[in-house]
Amino acid sequence: MTLHLSRLFKILSLLCALHWNALGQEHSSTDVRIAWDYSSMQQIAEMGGYPRLTRLKDSTLLVVYETRTGNVHLKKSTDDGKSWSAPMEVFSQFVYASADGKSTLVNIANPEIKQLENGDVIIACNYRPQKAEIAPYSIVVRRSTDNAQTWLPPQCLYSAAPRFTDGCWEPSFLQLPGGELQVYFANENPYRNSNEQEISMLRSQDNGITWSEKTTTVSFRKNRRDGMPVPVILGNDIVVAIEDNKIGQFKPYTVRTTISKNWAEPVLADSPNRKYALDNLVADTIYMGAPYLIKLPNGQTLLSYQTNERRMHDWELSTMEVAIGDTEGKKFGKRTRPFDVPLNKEAKWNSLSVWDNRTVAALSSSDFKSRYVAPWLIKGYIIPDIKLKNSKIDDYPIFIGTKGQSNLKAGLTFSDGSIIMECNVSEPKATPASDSSGVFLFLKLNKQVYKIWSSKGGQNHLFIKKHDQWKRSALISKLSINVKHTPQGYQISYRIPPSFHGAKASQEFSIGLAFSTRNKEKRYVEHLANMEEGRPETWIKILL
Repeated sequence: MTLHLSRLFKILSLLCALHWNALGQEHSSTDVRIAWDYSSMQQIAEMGGYPRLTRLKDSTLLVVYETRTGNVHLKKSTDDGKSWSAPMEVFSQFVYASADGKSTLVNIANPEIKQLENGDVIIACNYRPQKAEIAPYSIVVRRSTDNAQTWLPPQCLYSAAPRFTDGCWEPSFLQLPGGELQVYFANENPYRNSNEQEISMLRSQDNGITWSEKTTTVSFRKNRRDGMPVPVILGNDIVVAIEDNKIGQFKPYTVRTTISKNWAEPVLADSPNRKYALDNLVADTIYMGAPYLIKLPNGQTLLSYQTNERRMHDWELSTMEVAIGDTEGKKFGKRTRPFDVPLNKEAKWNSLSVWDNRTVAALSSSDFKSRYVAPWLIKGYIIPDIKLKNSKIDDYPIFIGTKGQSNLKAGLTFSDGSIIMECNVSEPKATPASDSSGVFLFLKLNKQVYKIWSSKGGQNHLFIKKHDQWKRSALISKLSINVKHTPQGYQISYRIPPSFHGAKASQEFSIGLAFSTRNKEKRYVEHLANMEEGRPETWIKILL
Protein backbone atom coordinates (compact mmCIF):
# COMPACT_ATOMS: atom_id res chain seq x y z
CA MET A 1 0.00 0.00 0.00
CA THR A 2 2.86 2.41 0.84
CA LEU A 3 4.44 1.78 -2.55
CA HIS A 4 1.18 2.59 -4.34
CA LEU A 5 0.83 5.88 -2.45
CA SER A 6 4.39 6.89 -3.22
CA ARG A 7 3.77 6.39 -6.92
CA LEU A 8 0.46 8.24 -6.64
CA PHE A 9 2.04 11.39 -5.29
CA LYS A 10 4.89 11.26 -7.79
CA ILE A 11 2.26 11.44 -10.50
CA LEU A 12 0.34 14.17 -8.69
CA SER A 13 3.44 16.38 -8.86
CA LEU A 14 3.32 16.22 -12.64
CA LEU A 15 -0.44 16.64 -12.75
CA CYS A 16 -0.13 20.05 -11.17
CA ALA A 17 2.09 21.48 -13.87
CA LEU A 18 -0.95 22.70 -15.79
CA HIS A 19 -0.82 25.60 -18.21
CA TRP A 20 -3.51 27.74 -19.83
CA ASN A 21 -2.46 30.84 -21.70
CA ALA A 22 -4.64 33.79 -22.70
CA LEU A 23 -5.96 31.94 -25.73
CA GLY A 24 -6.71 28.69 -23.91
CA GLN A 25 -5.07 25.66 -22.40
CA GLU A 26 -2.48 23.64 -24.24
CA HIS A 27 -4.26 20.36 -24.76
CA SER A 28 -4.85 17.37 -26.90
CA SER A 29 -6.59 18.28 -30.14
CA THR A 30 -8.60 15.08 -30.21
CA ASP A 31 -10.56 14.83 -26.98
CA VAL A 32 -12.53 17.50 -25.14
CA ARG A 33 -15.71 17.62 -23.09
CA ILE A 34 -18.23 20.43 -22.54
CA ALA A 35 -19.32 21.50 -19.04
CA TRP A 36 -22.47 23.64 -19.11
CA ASP A 37 -22.56 26.48 -16.59
CA TYR A 38 -25.98 26.67 -14.93
CA SER A 39 -25.16 30.10 -13.49
CA SER A 40 -24.57 31.53 -17.00
CA MET A 41 -28.13 30.95 -18.26
CA GLN A 42 -29.89 33.97 -19.75
CA GLN A 43 -33.36 34.53 -21.13
CA ILE A 44 -32.84 36.72 -24.20
CA ALA A 45 -36.44 37.86 -24.68
CA GLU A 46 -39.81 37.38 -22.99
CA MET A 47 -41.09 35.31 -25.90
CA GLY A 48 -39.64 33.92 -29.12
CA GLY A 49 -37.67 31.11 -30.64
CA TYR A 50 -35.15 29.81 -33.20
CA PRO A 51 -32.27 31.88 -31.70
CA ARG A 52 -28.95 32.23 -33.55
CA LEU A 53 -25.81 33.93 -32.22
CA THR A 54 -22.66 35.32 -33.83
CA ARG A 55 -19.70 37.40 -32.64
CA LEU A 56 -18.53 40.18 -34.95
CA LYS A 57 -14.91 41.03 -35.67
CA ASP A 58 -15.10 43.91 -33.16
CA SER A 59 -16.33 41.42 -30.48
CA THR A 60 -19.94 42.66 -30.54
CA LEU A 61 -22.40 39.81 -30.00
CA LEU A 62 -25.52 39.63 -32.16
CA VAL A 63 -28.49 37.34 -31.52
CA VAL A 64 -31.48 36.99 -33.85
CA TYR A 65 -34.72 35.17 -33.10
CA GLU A 66 -38.33 34.77 -34.14
CA THR A 67 -40.76 36.78 -32.03
CA ARG A 68 -43.50 34.18 -32.61
CA THR A 69 -45.73 37.09 -33.64
CA GLY A 70 -44.53 37.07 -37.25
CA ASN A 71 -41.34 39.16 -36.95
CA VAL A 72 -37.61 38.65 -36.46
CA HIS A 73 -35.72 40.68 -33.86
CA LEU A 74 -32.03 41.34 -33.31
CA LYS A 75 -30.29 42.20 -30.03
CA LYS A 76 -26.70 43.34 -29.48
CA SER A 77 -24.25 43.05 -26.61
CA THR A 78 -21.07 45.10 -26.41
CA ASP A 79 -20.10 43.85 -22.92
CA ASP A 80 -19.60 40.14 -23.68
CA GLY A 81 -23.22 39.19 -23.03
CA LYS A 82 -23.62 40.85 -19.63
CA SER A 83 -26.41 43.01 -21.04
CA TRP A 84 -28.36 43.19 -24.29
CA SER A 85 -29.78 46.10 -26.27
CA ALA A 86 -33.44 46.74 -26.90
CA PRO A 87 -34.66 44.60 -29.82
CA MET A 88 -34.36 45.84 -33.40
CA GLU A 89 -36.94 44.52 -35.85
CA VAL A 90 -34.94 43.35 -38.85
CA PHE A 91 -37.76 41.48 -40.62
CA SER A 92 -41.41 42.44 -40.24
CA GLN A 93 -44.64 40.58 -40.92
CA PHE A 94 -46.34 42.10 -43.96
CA VAL A 95 -49.40 41.82 -46.20
CA TYR A 96 -48.83 40.31 -49.65
CA ALA A 97 -51.35 41.27 -52.34
CA SER A 98 -51.48 39.22 -55.54
CA ALA A 99 -52.29 40.53 -59.00
CA ASP A 100 -55.78 39.02 -58.85
CA GLY A 101 -56.66 40.95 -55.68
CA LYS A 102 -56.10 38.22 -53.09
CA SER A 103 -54.01 38.96 -50.02
CA THR A 104 -52.42 37.18 -47.06
CA LEU A 105 -50.25 37.97 -44.07
CA VAL A 106 -46.68 36.70 -44.44
CA ASN A 107 -44.85 35.65 -41.28
CA ILE A 108 -41.07 35.60 -40.87
CA ALA A 109 -39.26 32.53 -39.55
CA ASN A 110 -35.91 30.70 -39.41
CA PRO A 111 -33.45 33.60 -39.07
CA GLU A 112 -29.73 32.91 -39.55
CA ILE A 113 -26.92 35.48 -39.23
CA LYS A 114 -23.32 35.71 -40.42
CA GLN A 115 -20.57 38.30 -40.79
CA LEU A 116 -18.85 38.00 -44.17
CA GLU A 117 -15.16 38.28 -44.96
CA ASN A 118 -15.65 41.86 -46.18
CA GLY A 119 -17.24 42.85 -42.85
CA ASP A 120 -20.85 43.02 -44.03
CA VAL A 121 -23.46 41.31 -41.84
CA ILE A 122 -26.14 39.26 -43.56
CA ILE A 123 -29.34 37.72 -42.18
CA ALA A 124 -31.41 35.11 -43.99
CA CYS A 125 -34.99 34.15 -43.18
CA ASN A 126 -37.97 32.20 -44.44
CA TYR A 127 -41.15 33.94 -45.64
CA ARG A 128 -44.22 31.92 -44.61
CA PRO A 129 -47.62 33.07 -45.93
CA GLN A 130 -50.61 32.32 -43.70
CA LYS A 131 -52.95 31.48 -46.61
CA ALA A 132 -52.24 29.02 -49.42
CA GLU A 133 -52.13 29.70 -53.15
CA ILE A 134 -51.44 33.45 -52.84
CA ALA A 135 -47.82 34.16 -51.90
CA PRO A 136 -44.79 31.91 -52.37
CA TYR A 137 -42.69 30.49 -49.55
CA SER A 138 -39.30 32.20 -49.98
CA ILE A 139 -35.71 32.49 -48.79
CA VAL A 140 -34.89 36.17 -48.21
CA VAL A 141 -31.83 38.06 -46.96
CA ARG A 142 -31.00 41.51 -45.59
CA ARG A 143 -27.57 43.13 -45.45
CA SER A 144 -25.87 45.63 -43.17
CA THR A 145 -22.71 47.44 -44.27
CA ASP A 146 -22.27 49.32 -40.97
CA ASN A 147 -21.89 46.58 -38.36
CA ALA A 148 -25.61 45.88 -37.95
CA GLN A 149 -26.57 49.50 -37.33
CA THR A 150 -28.82 49.82 -40.40
CA TRP A 151 -30.13 47.33 -42.94
CA LEU A 152 -30.66 47.39 -46.69
CA PRO A 153 -34.06 46.32 -48.10
CA PRO A 154 -34.92 42.60 -48.18
CA GLN A 155 -33.61 40.63 -51.15
CA CYS A 156 -35.49 37.50 -52.26
CA LEU A 157 -33.12 34.70 -53.29
CA TYR A 158 -35.51 31.85 -53.96
CA SER A 159 -39.27 31.29 -54.14
CA ALA A 160 -41.00 27.95 -53.83
CA ALA A 161 -44.68 27.13 -54.29
CA PRO A 162 -47.45 29.12 -52.57
CA ARG A 163 -48.38 26.27 -50.24
CA PHE A 164 -47.02 24.66 -47.08
CA THR A 165 -46.55 21.22 -48.63
CA ASP A 166 -44.20 22.53 -51.34
CA GLY A 167 -42.28 25.21 -49.45
CA CYS A 168 -38.65 26.04 -48.67
CA TRP A 169 -37.19 26.31 -45.18
CA GLU A 170 -34.32 26.90 -42.73
CA PRO A 171 -31.56 28.82 -44.56
CA SER A 172 -27.96 28.75 -43.34
CA PHE A 173 -24.73 30.32 -44.65
CA LEU A 174 -21.24 29.20 -45.57
CA GLN A 175 -18.40 31.26 -47.08
CA LEU A 176 -15.61 29.35 -48.79
CA PRO A 177 -11.90 30.26 -48.55
CA GLY A 178 -12.02 31.72 -52.08
CA GLY A 179 -14.89 34.03 -51.12
CA GLU A 180 -17.87 32.19 -52.60
CA LEU A 181 -20.90 32.66 -50.35
CA GLN A 182 -23.43 29.85 -50.15
CA VAL A 183 -26.89 29.60 -48.62
CA TYR A 184 -28.26 26.14 -47.89
CA PHE A 185 -31.94 25.36 -47.28
CA ALA A 186 -34.48 22.54 -47.16
CA ASN A 187 -36.54 22.50 -50.34
CA GLU A 188 -39.82 20.74 -51.16
CA ASN A 189 -40.46 22.78 -54.30
CA PRO A 190 -38.92 20.28 -56.79
CA TYR A 191 -41.22 17.51 -55.50
CA ARG A 192 -44.72 18.88 -55.88
CA ASN A 193 -46.21 15.45 -56.59
CA SER A 194 -44.69 13.75 -53.54
CA ASN A 195 -43.77 14.35 -49.92
CA GLU A 196 -40.03 14.34 -50.66
CA GLN A 197 -37.55 17.08 -49.78
CA GLU A 198 -33.94 17.85 -50.69
CA ILE A 199 -31.19 20.11 -49.48
CA SER A 200 -30.64 22.90 -52.01
CA MET A 201 -27.94 25.55 -52.21
CA LEU A 202 -27.48 28.91 -53.94
CA ARG A 203 -24.14 30.61 -54.67
CA SER A 204 -22.86 34.17 -54.72
CA GLN A 205 -19.47 35.31 -56.04
CA ASP A 206 -19.77 38.89 -54.79
CA ASN A 207 -20.51 38.58 -51.05
CA GLY A 208 -24.22 38.13 -51.59
CA ILE A 209 -24.95 41.08 -53.88
CA THR A 210 -26.07 38.76 -56.66
CA TRP A 211 -26.96 35.06 -56.52
CA SER A 212 -27.16 32.11 -58.88
CA GLU A 213 -30.59 31.62 -60.40
CA LYS A 214 -30.29 27.83 -60.45
CA THR A 215 -30.13 25.82 -57.24
CA THR A 216 -27.54 23.11 -56.63
CA THR A 217 -28.88 19.88 -55.13
CA VAL A 218 -26.70 19.04 -52.15
CA SER A 219 -28.43 15.88 -50.95
CA PHE A 220 -31.55 13.83 -51.58
CA ARG A 221 -32.90 10.51 -50.31
CA LYS A 222 -35.70 9.18 -52.50
CA ASN A 223 -39.07 8.94 -50.71
CA ARG A 224 -37.63 10.71 -47.66
CA ARG A 225 -37.04 14.25 -46.38
CA ASP A 226 -33.50 15.57 -45.94
CA GLY A 227 -33.89 18.72 -43.85
CA MET A 228 -32.46 21.56 -41.74
CA PRO A 229 -28.92 21.90 -43.20
CA VAL A 230 -26.05 23.56 -41.35
CA PRO A 231 -22.64 23.61 -43.13
CA VAL A 232 -19.06 23.95 -41.86
CA ILE A 233 -15.62 23.69 -43.44
CA LEU A 234 -13.42 20.93 -42.02
CA GLY A 235 -10.01 20.76 -43.63
CA ASN A 236 -10.57 20.40 -47.38
CA ASP A 237 -14.20 19.31 -46.96
CA ILE A 238 -17.58 21.00 -46.77
CA VAL A 239 -19.60 19.06 -44.19
CA VAL A 240 -23.33 19.65 -43.74
CA ALA A 241 -25.37 18.38 -40.80
CA ILE A 242 -28.90 17.40 -41.84
CA GLU A 243 -31.86 15.54 -40.39
CA ASP A 244 -32.55 12.30 -42.27
CA ASN A 245 -35.60 10.07 -41.78
CA LYS A 246 -34.06 7.04 -43.45
CA ILE A 247 -36.01 4.67 -41.17
CA GLY A 248 -38.52 5.79 -38.59
CA GLN A 249 -37.84 9.10 -36.86
CA PHE A 250 -35.32 11.74 -37.96
CA LYS A 251 -31.69 11.29 -36.95
CA PRO A 252 -28.67 13.57 -37.42
CA TYR A 253 -26.59 12.70 -40.48
CA THR A 254 -23.78 14.46 -42.30
CA VAL A 255 -23.28 14.84 -46.04
CA ARG A 256 -20.01 16.07 -47.48
CA THR A 257 -18.02 17.07 -50.52
CA THR A 258 -14.55 18.44 -51.07
CA ILE A 259 -14.15 22.18 -51.51
CA SER A 260 -12.64 21.51 -54.93
CA LYS A 261 -15.64 19.43 -56.09
CA ASN A 262 -18.14 21.74 -54.33
CA TRP A 263 -21.27 19.58 -54.79
CA ALA A 264 -20.53 18.59 -58.39
CA GLU A 265 -22.88 15.67 -57.65
CA PRO A 266 -25.68 15.42 -55.07
CA VAL A 267 -25.23 13.09 -52.10
CA LEU A 268 -27.90 10.44 -52.63
CA ALA A 269 -29.17 7.71 -50.31
CA ASP A 270 -26.33 5.20 -50.72
CA SER A 271 -23.48 7.63 -51.21
CA PRO A 272 -20.38 7.05 -49.04
CA ASN A 273 -20.51 10.81 -48.42
CA ARG A 274 -23.69 10.39 -46.33
CA LYS A 275 -23.02 9.23 -42.75
CA TYR A 276 -25.01 8.65 -39.59
CA ALA A 277 -23.55 11.22 -37.21
CA LEU A 278 -23.62 9.61 -33.76
CA ASP A 279 -21.04 7.14 -32.48
CA ASN A 280 -23.77 4.72 -31.33
CA LEU A 281 -26.97 3.65 -33.03
CA VAL A 282 -30.19 4.95 -31.47
CA ALA A 283 -33.53 3.16 -31.85
CA ASP A 284 -35.50 4.08 -34.98
CA THR A 285 -38.45 5.11 -32.79
CA ILE A 286 -36.41 7.86 -31.09
CA TYR A 287 -36.64 11.32 -32.62
CA MET A 288 -33.42 13.34 -33.03
CA GLY A 289 -34.08 16.19 -35.44
CA ALA A 290 -33.21 19.81 -36.21
CA PRO A 291 -29.39 19.48 -36.07
CA TYR A 292 -26.87 22.32 -35.78
CA LEU A 293 -23.12 21.99 -36.36
CA ILE A 294 -20.08 24.10 -35.45
CA LYS A 295 -16.31 23.71 -35.45
CA LEU A 296 -14.60 24.05 -32.07
CA PRO A 297 -11.42 26.11 -31.61
CA ASN A 298 -9.28 22.94 -31.34
CA GLY A 299 -10.63 21.58 -34.63
CA GLN A 300 -13.15 19.12 -33.21
CA THR A 301 -16.85 19.49 -33.95
CA LEU A 302 -20.00 20.07 -31.89
CA LEU A 303 -23.46 18.90 -32.94
CA SER A 304 -26.81 19.73 -31.39
CA TYR A 305 -30.27 18.34 -32.08
CA GLN A 306 -33.63 18.04 -30.34
CA THR A 307 -34.74 14.67 -29.02
CA ASN A 308 -37.51 12.88 -27.16
CA GLU A 309 -35.19 10.11 -25.94
CA ARG A 310 -36.04 9.19 -22.31
CA ARG A 311 -38.87 11.73 -22.47
CA MET A 312 -42.49 11.94 -23.58
CA HIS A 313 -43.32 10.21 -26.88
CA ASP A 314 -44.50 13.54 -28.34
CA TRP A 315 -41.57 15.05 -30.27
CA GLU A 316 -42.99 18.52 -29.52
CA LEU A 317 -41.74 17.99 -25.94
CA SER A 318 -38.18 17.34 -27.09
CA THR A 319 -35.13 18.79 -25.38
CA MET A 320 -31.76 20.01 -26.63
CA GLU A 321 -28.87 17.57 -26.69
CA VAL A 322 -25.25 18.19 -27.71
CA ALA A 323 -22.60 15.70 -28.88
CA ILE A 324 -18.88 16.10 -29.53
CA GLY A 325 -17.34 14.83 -32.76
CA ASP A 326 -13.85 14.42 -34.14
CA THR A 327 -12.02 16.79 -36.48
CA GLU A 328 -13.68 15.17 -39.51
CA GLY A 329 -17.22 15.70 -38.21
CA LYS A 330 -17.75 12.02 -37.36
CA LYS A 331 -18.36 9.79 -34.32
CA PHE A 332 -20.35 12.27 -32.25
CA GLY A 333 -20.50 11.18 -28.62
CA LYS A 334 -20.09 12.50 -25.06
CA ARG A 335 -23.70 13.61 -25.17
CA THR A 336 -24.96 16.24 -22.75
CA ARG A 337 -28.14 18.28 -22.26
CA PRO A 338 -27.44 21.97 -21.66
CA PHE A 339 -30.84 22.75 -20.12
CA ASP A 340 -32.61 20.73 -17.40
CA VAL A 341 -36.03 20.60 -19.06
CA PRO A 342 -39.02 18.95 -17.29
CA LEU A 343 -40.81 16.24 -19.25
CA ASN A 344 -43.82 18.49 -19.86
CA LYS A 345 -41.71 21.35 -21.25
CA GLU A 346 -39.62 21.78 -24.40
CA ALA A 347 -36.25 23.03 -25.66
CA LYS A 348 -36.26 23.04 -29.46
CA TRP A 349 -35.02 24.77 -32.65
CA ASN A 350 -31.58 25.03 -31.12
CA SER A 351 -28.23 26.38 -32.23
CA LEU A 352 -24.59 26.52 -31.15
CA SER A 353 -21.95 29.22 -31.37
CA VAL A 354 -18.29 29.61 -30.43
CA TRP A 355 -18.22 32.23 -27.66
CA ASP A 356 -14.43 32.38 -27.37
CA ASN A 357 -11.47 30.00 -27.56
CA ARG A 358 -12.49 28.23 -24.37
CA THR A 359 -16.27 28.62 -24.35
CA VAL A 360 -19.27 27.76 -26.50
CA ALA A 361 -22.87 28.91 -26.26
CA ALA A 362 -26.00 26.80 -26.66
CA LEU A 363 -29.25 28.56 -27.57
CA SER A 364 -32.74 27.11 -27.43
CA SER A 365 -36.44 27.96 -27.64
CA SER A 366 -37.75 26.79 -24.29
CA ASP A 367 -40.40 27.29 -21.63
CA PHE A 368 -38.50 25.35 -18.95
CA LYS A 369 -38.07 28.44 -16.74
CA SER A 370 -40.22 31.07 -18.46
CA ARG A 371 -43.91 31.80 -18.88
CA TYR A 372 -43.72 31.51 -22.65
CA VAL A 373 -41.46 29.67 -25.05
CA ALA A 374 -38.54 32.09 -25.23
CA PRO A 375 -34.94 32.24 -26.49
CA TRP A 376 -32.48 31.04 -23.83
CA LEU A 377 -28.68 30.98 -23.78
CA ILE A 378 -26.21 28.99 -21.68
CA LYS A 379 -22.41 28.89 -21.81
CA GLY A 380 -20.39 25.69 -21.93
CA TYR A 381 -16.73 25.46 -21.00
CA ILE A 382 -14.43 23.39 -23.20
CA ILE A 383 -12.45 21.04 -20.95
CA PRO A 384 -9.61 19.26 -22.73
CA ASP A 385 -7.40 16.37 -21.89
CA ILE A 386 -4.37 17.99 -20.31
CA LYS A 387 -0.80 18.19 -21.51
CA LEU A 388 1.36 19.23 -18.57
CA LYS A 389 3.64 22.25 -18.55
CA ASN A 390 5.27 24.01 -15.63
CA SER A 391 3.34 27.06 -14.47
CA LYS A 392 1.86 28.82 -11.46
CA ILE A 393 -1.86 28.70 -10.72
CA ASP A 394 -3.29 31.60 -12.67
CA ASP A 395 -6.33 29.84 -14.08
CA TYR A 396 -8.93 27.24 -13.12
CA PRO A 397 -9.74 25.33 -16.32
CA ILE A 398 -11.61 22.36 -14.83
CA PHE A 399 -15.27 23.25 -14.26
CA ILE A 400 -18.26 21.45 -12.73
CA GLY A 401 -21.60 23.23 -12.34
CA THR A 402 -24.39 22.09 -14.68
CA LYS A 403 -27.00 21.13 -12.08
CA GLY A 404 -27.39 24.30 -10.03
CA GLN A 405 -25.98 27.63 -8.86
CA SER A 406 -23.11 25.88 -7.03
CA ASN A 407 -19.99 25.19 -9.09
CA LEU A 408 -16.37 24.10 -8.80
CA LYS A 409 -13.31 25.45 -10.60
CA ALA A 410 -9.98 23.64 -10.19
CA GLY A 411 -6.40 24.68 -10.88
CA LEU A 412 -3.06 22.93 -10.31
CA THR A 413 0.60 23.91 -10.08
CA PHE A 414 4.01 23.06 -8.66
CA SER A 415 5.72 25.48 -6.23
CA ASP A 416 8.85 25.26 -4.04
CA GLY A 417 9.01 21.53 -4.53
CA SER A 418 5.42 20.96 -3.43
CA ILE A 419 2.33 20.15 -5.41
CA ILE A 420 -0.49 22.66 -4.97
CA MET A 421 -4.07 22.10 -6.08
CA GLU A 422 -6.85 24.60 -5.53
CA CYS A 423 -10.56 23.86 -5.84
CA ASN A 424 -12.73 26.97 -5.63
CA VAL A 425 -16.34 26.11 -4.85
CA SER A 426 -19.01 28.75 -5.30
CA GLU A 427 -22.28 28.17 -3.43
CA PRO A 428 -25.41 30.23 -2.68
CA LYS A 429 -24.95 32.17 0.57
CA ALA A 430 -27.64 30.16 2.36
CA THR A 431 -25.70 26.90 1.93
CA PRO A 432 -24.62 25.72 5.42
CA ALA A 433 -21.18 24.42 6.39
CA SER A 434 -21.29 20.63 6.53
CA ASP A 435 -18.98 17.63 6.45
CA SER A 436 -21.17 16.25 3.65
CA SER A 437 -20.18 19.18 1.40
CA GLY A 438 -16.81 18.93 -0.26
CA VAL A 439 -14.65 17.70 -3.13
CA PHE A 440 -13.73 14.26 -4.47
CA LEU A 441 -10.48 13.82 -6.42
CA PHE A 442 -10.13 10.53 -8.32
CA LEU A 443 -6.97 9.18 -9.93
CA LYS A 444 -6.07 6.12 -11.96
CA LEU A 445 -2.40 5.17 -12.16
CA ASN A 446 -1.86 1.99 -14.18
CA LYS A 447 -4.30 -0.48 -12.63
CA GLN A 448 -4.72 1.31 -9.28
CA VAL A 449 -7.54 3.73 -8.56
CA TYR A 450 -7.49 6.33 -5.76
CA LYS A 451 -9.99 8.73 -4.22
CA ILE A 452 -9.34 11.70 -1.94
CA TRP A 453 -12.29 13.23 -0.09
CA SER A 454 -11.93 16.73 1.39
CA SER A 455 -14.96 18.24 3.10
CA LYS A 456 -16.06 21.83 3.56
CA GLY A 457 -15.98 21.15 7.30
CA GLY A 458 -12.30 20.12 7.27
CA GLN A 459 -12.39 16.32 7.16
CA ASN A 460 -9.99 14.54 4.77
CA HIS A 461 -9.76 10.88 3.77
CA LEU A 462 -7.69 8.89 1.31
CA PHE A 463 -9.09 5.68 -0.22
CA ILE A 464 -7.56 3.00 -2.41
CA LYS A 465 -9.83 0.81 -4.52
CA LYS A 466 -9.49 -2.90 -3.80
CA HIS A 467 -11.81 -5.50 -5.34
CA ASP A 468 -14.31 -2.79 -6.31
CA GLN A 469 -14.41 -1.42 -2.76
CA TRP A 470 -12.82 1.70 -1.29
CA LYS A 471 -10.35 1.02 1.56
CA ARG A 472 -9.39 3.97 3.75
CA SER A 473 -5.69 4.78 4.31
CA ALA A 474 -4.30 6.66 7.35
CA LEU A 475 -1.50 8.18 5.24
CA ILE A 476 -3.77 11.14 4.43
CA SER A 477 -2.31 12.74 7.58
CA LYS A 478 0.95 13.39 5.74
CA LEU A 479 -0.77 15.78 3.32
CA SER A 480 -1.53 19.43 3.99
CA ILE A 481 -5.16 20.12 3.07
CA ASN A 482 -6.74 23.40 4.12
CA VAL A 483 -10.23 24.86 3.85
CA LYS A 484 -10.73 28.61 3.56
CA HIS A 485 -14.16 30.20 3.46
CA THR A 486 -14.56 32.88 0.80
CA PRO A 487 -17.29 35.43 -0.05
CA GLN A 488 -18.44 33.09 -2.83
CA GLY A 489 -18.18 29.80 -0.91
CA TYR A 490 -14.97 28.02 0.03
CA GLN A 491 -11.57 26.95 -1.29
CA ILE A 492 -9.88 23.63 -0.64
CA SER A 493 -6.10 23.81 -1.09
CA TYR A 494 -3.94 20.72 -1.30
CA ARG A 495 -0.19 20.89 -0.63
CA ILE A 496 1.79 17.68 -1.14
CA PRO A 497 5.38 17.98 0.16
CA PRO A 498 8.38 16.83 -1.91
CA SER A 499 9.01 13.90 0.43
CA PHE A 500 5.99 12.24 -1.14
CA HIS A 501 6.95 12.55 -4.83
CA GLY A 502 10.69 12.45 -5.21
CA ALA A 503 10.97 10.34 -8.38
CA LYS A 504 9.92 11.18 -11.92
CA ALA A 505 7.12 9.44 -13.79
CA SER A 506 6.59 9.10 -17.51
CA GLN A 507 3.23 7.45 -18.12
CA GLU A 508 -0.23 8.71 -18.95
CA PHE A 509 -2.87 8.62 -16.25
CA SER A 510 -6.40 9.89 -15.59
CA ILE A 511 -8.15 12.12 -13.06
CA GLY A 512 -11.78 12.67 -12.15
CA LEU A 513 -13.45 15.28 -9.98
CA ALA A 514 -16.80 15.66 -8.25
CA PHE A 515 -18.26 17.83 -5.54
CA SER A 516 -21.08 17.49 -3.03
CA THR A 517 -23.34 20.46 -2.31
CA ARG A 518 -26.91 21.52 -1.56
CA ASN A 519 -29.49 23.19 -3.75
CA LYS A 520 -32.74 24.36 -2.11
CA GLU A 521 -32.22 21.92 0.77
CA LYS A 522 -31.57 19.03 -1.61
CA ARG A 523 -28.13 17.46 -1.48
CA TYR A 524 -26.53 16.21 -4.66
CA VAL A 525 -23.15 15.14 -6.00
CA GLU A 526 -22.13 16.42 -9.42
CA HIS A 527 -19.32 14.83 -11.39
CA LEU A 528 -17.14 16.15 -14.17
CA ALA A 529 -19.04 16.22 -17.47
CA ASN A 530 -19.23 12.80 -19.19
CA MET A 531 -17.44 11.18 -16.26
CA GLU A 532 -18.59 7.91 -14.73
CA GLU A 533 -17.04 7.28 -11.32
CA GLY A 534 -16.54 3.57 -11.93
CA ARG A 535 -15.01 4.01 -15.41
CA PRO A 536 -11.61 5.74 -15.29
CA GLU A 537 -11.50 5.70 -19.09
CA THR A 538 -14.16 8.44 -18.97
CA TRP A 539 -11.99 10.73 -16.78
CA ILE A 540 -9.61 13.45 -17.99
CA LYS A 541 -6.42 12.05 -19.47
CA ILE A 542 -3.17 13.56 -18.25
CA LEU A 543 -0.58 13.53 -21.02
CA LEU A 544 3.01 13.67 -19.78
